[in-house]
Amino acid sequence: MVNHRRPALRRVLTGAAIGLVLAVTGPAGLAQAGTGAASTATGTAAAKARAVCPPTTLWANTGGGARNLIQYDTTGNTLSTAPLVRDYGDIAFSPNGSTLYGVDFPGTAGSTTLYAINPVTGGETASAPITGPLAAVTSVPAVNGLTSRADGTLIAGSFNTSQIFLIDPTTGVSTLFPVSFPAGVVSAGDFITLDDGDILAFGAASSTSPSPVFRIRPDNTIIQIGTVPQTFGAAKSAGSVYAFASNGDINLLNSLPTTASTAVLPVTTVEATGRGFYGATSTQDAGTCVTPAYTIAKTAKPGRAVDEGDTITYKVTVKNTGTTAASGNFTDDLSDVLDDAALVPGSVTSTTGSATVADETLTWTGTLAPGATATVTYKVKVNAPDTGDRRLVNAAAPTAPGGTCATSRACTVTIKVNKTEDCDEPGHGKPGHHHGDKPNHGRDDDYGHEDEDSMRK
Repeated sequence: MVNHRRPALRRVLTGAAIGLVLAVTGPAGLAQAGTGAASTATGTAAAKARAVCPPTTLWANTGGGARNLIQYDTTGNTLSTAPLVRDYGDIAFSPNGSTLYGVDFPGTAGSTTLYAINPVTGGETASAPITGPLAAVTSVPAVNGLTSRADGTLIAGSFNTSQIFLIDPTTGVSTLFPVSFPAGVVSAGDFITLDDGDILAFGAASSTSPSPVFRIRPDNTIIQIGTVPQTFGAAKSAGSVYAFASNGDINLLNSLPTTASTAVLPVTTVEATGRGFYGATSTQDAGTCVTPAYTIAKTAKPGRAVDEGDTITYKVTVKNTGTTAASGNFTDDLSDVLDDAALVPGSVTSTTGSATVADETLTWTGTLAPGATATVTYKVKVNAPDTGDRRLVNAAAPTAPGGTCATSRACTVTIKVNKTEDCDEPGHGKPGHHHGDKPNHGRDDDYGHEDEDSMRK
């Protein structure tokens, strides 16, 4: 059989094709399959069309000299990057998105391992040896296709055999899947549960040829539907499938025929990354509709009105409100603040992730675990005299999929700069008299935000 090793890609890579796997998580350790054991059938019920999910992010792992876990949006923008411990032949999320799995590549016969990976840090949190027929594949198991099914079991493929396998993520026990690739074809890197219930499988007939693409029906029949550029991983978002090619391209498959064909499938390259992909996944590969979700909320202190020379402290809180790791990226437009104030040097801080200011825009990037929060703070000092419009208005805006404002007004802060003539109390301008000397006199010392209409009242 042909040795389907990865070709050189700007550097020598010994990796395997990408795979996507999702499995249901248990209370601790590796995920627990929903059935408790690996099923040996794909199911004989007729395929049922699934509702199209909202967009989700795409995750990929690279290997060789640059081992990273990279999160992309569906236009190819990089949302986050974390270093990885080792080469993984493929990665896969559990069906609810709470656990990310990886399989060491190429592995050693009898000692291949399934790992749980922290998608925020890239570190390994648990491991289990894989046993059964997959572990016995010679000369090395070379798992390069991994994806979860809705019941929590994992589908896995190898470039050293045409057989396809199931893995129970709780025990690591593998069994034979009832379907194999045709003779002479091995796994190239992934399996995706389509919205119509079929499983999309990427194969390899040689180490350099395009990847044949197959549909596996619920009745355990398999047909080839076309070919795509050599693919080492795939991920699904909102019903669309993205193939991660051996040359580093992220390709959107424009067509997924339902009838047999060996024709070239049309693709659109959404990003030519040049990276050495080893695998890919998303939280929707198992046919589930898990999507990232996070909120942002912005406050300031003082929160409504200030005097010339005052310092304002802004705070933006980002919270992951979903069940899967998510980027909480946002921008904060400071252009209408900096015409009345100056950013205090060294005042930009973040509890996690990275916050920078450039061209009058603050940008925060970071990935958060479910329920986790990040707090970004910065300070500005109001000019004295203030020659601007005397209104500091700024709004934070989410820039990653699933981001929203915590409330309709949570992302915007408007602050007025008091004028001297605004105060008509006796004694104004005398030593010791200041707008802040009396409670609520033109000031609000609590964190707060309000829209411009309320400021005019």
